[in-house]
Amino acid sequence: MKKILPTLDLVMLSLMIVSLPSLEAPKNIFLVGFLVTRLITEVNQFKEGKKLWGGWDSLFATIVFTALLTTIFAGFPGLEEWKGYKVLLTAILTGWFLSRTYYSENEYQLLFKLIILSTIPPLVWGLYEYLVIHSRASLEVHSVGHVNHSAIYLVMIFGASLAWLLSHLNAKKEKVTLSWQITLLGILSLLFFISLIIGESRGAFGIAVILAMMLCLLLPLKKYIKLFGVLFISSMLILTVAVNAPIVKKQIINQENNNVLSARDRIWNVSIEAARFHPLLGIGLSNWHFINLDQLKKSVEDRGEIFDSRIYSFQGHSHNLYLSALVERGIVGLFVTFLFMVAWIRHLIKTFQWAKKSIGRTYLWGGSLSAWVATFGIGFVNTTFHHEHAILACLFLGIYLSYTRLFLKTK
Repeated sequence: MKKILPTLDLVMLSLMIVSLPSLEAPKNIFLVGFLVTRLITEVNQFKEGKKLWGGWDSLFATIVFTALLTTIFAGFPGLEEWKGYKVLLTAILTGWFLSRTYYSENEYQLLFKLIILSTIPPLVWGLYEYLVIHSRASLEVHSVGHVNHSAIYLVMIFGASLAWLLSHLNAKKEKVTLSWQITLLGILSLLFFISLIIGESRGAFGIAVILAMMLCLLLPLKKYIKLFGVLFISSMLILTVAVNAPIVKKQIINQENNNVLSARDRIWNVSIEAARFHPLLGIGLSNWHFINLDQLKKSVEDRGEIFDSRIYSFQGHSHNLYLSALVERGIVGLFVTFLFMVAWIRHLIKTFQWAKKSIGRTYLWGGSLSAWVATFGIGFVNTTFHHEHAILACLFLGIYLSYTRLFLKTK
C-alpha cells in the first residue's frame, strides 16, 4: 500500500485538476481522494520518524486554526459559518498538502501544464454558450460559474500561460526562433486575454494587463522581446478602447449613471459598518449576506450619528477580499490574510534569481506570481480566494512551494 500511495495521490490530484473548471461532482470526489491519500502518507511518515515541518506549515496551520476559532465564536452563530469554513479549509489544505509532496521536477511541470490545458474545454464551451447559442448572459467557465469568479480564474490561467510562453523566450538563448510550441503558447495566451475582454470584468481585465506587463518586465527576456511584449499589450488595450468593446461600454454607462464602482462603494460601506459588530473574530465565514439594514441602523444610531440608508447596498458579499476578512473573521482574520499575502510574495522575491535560471523554474514562478497578483489585486474590488479560484491559487502556490523546497539548492 505504501508503494502505491505516491502514485495514487498524484493521480487523484491530476484528475482533480482536470475536473476543477469543468465538473463539480468529480472535482469534489478527486479532491477528497487527494487529501485523504496525502493524510495517510503524512501519518505513515510521522510513524517512520519523518517529522517534516517548516515555516509554511506553521502559516497554513495558523490560517486553519484562526479560521476555526472565528467559526466557533462567530458573531452570527448558527448560519453558514461552517459552510464557509469548509470552503476555506478545502483550499488551504490543498495548498498545504501539495506543498509537502515529493514529486519529480517533470511531474511538477506536468501538473502546471495540466492546470492550464484543462481550462481550454470549459472555456471554449463557455464562449460557445455566450457568443453562439446565447444560452448565457455572460461568459462563464463551466464549473467555476459566476462571471466574476470565472474572470478571477482566467486571470491566473492567463498569467500562467503567458509565463509559460515567455519562459521559452529566455534571454540566455543566443537566438530565439519561432517554433510551433511558441506559436501555440502565444495563441493560448491570446485566447485567455481576449476571453477576459469578452467577460467584461473590468477589475480582472485591469489586473490582467498589469500582470502581463509585470511578467514581460520581470522575466529574463532580451530587451527587444520585452519591448515587443509591452507594446503588444498596450496595443491590445488601446484597440479594446478604440473599438468600444462591451467592457468599455459598460464602464462608460456606469460613468454616465454616476456609478463608476458599480455600487461597490455602498457595498463597502456595509462592510465597514458591520466590522464594528464583532471586531475581533467577526460574524462568521459566508455570513456577510445575513447583514441587514436594521442592524446597520442600530449600530450607527448607537453612536449618536444620523443613519442614511442610501449609502448602503447589499449584493450578497463584500466585493473586497480584505473587507470580507475583516467582517467575517475580524481583526484576527484580516491580520492572517495580510500575513499570508506577505509570506507568499516574500517567497517569490526570495527565489526569483534562482527561478530565472531555467525554463521550468521560470514558468512555475510565473504561475505562483499570477495567482498572487490575481488574488490580492482583484481582491480590492471583488471577493477573491473563494471556491474554484481559491483552489486554483493554492495549486499554483503549493506546486511552487514544494518544488522550491525540494530543488532550491539546485544551481
